[in-house]
Amino acid sequence: MSFPSTRMRRLRQLPALRDLSAETTLTMDHLMMPLFVRHGQGIRHPIASMPGNQQMSVDALTEECVRLAGLGVR
Repeated sequence: MSFPSTRMRRLRQLPALRDLSAETTLTMDHLMMPLFVRHGQGIRHPIASMPGNQQMSVDALTEECVRLAGLGVR
């Protein structure tokens, strides 16, 4: 017997039913930003294996924390 050509989606017809069967809800409260500290001053060293992330000195890290807090990221 082959896979059915019609798939019944009765749990997805109405928004209220979709909300009841939803498995995951993601909000800003679930997000966090990993920050990596390095000795020194004025340092922002990119991490090759993690594009978009950097090792930062404490003074640069403070500026980054202020920026992230303004965006609503913990």
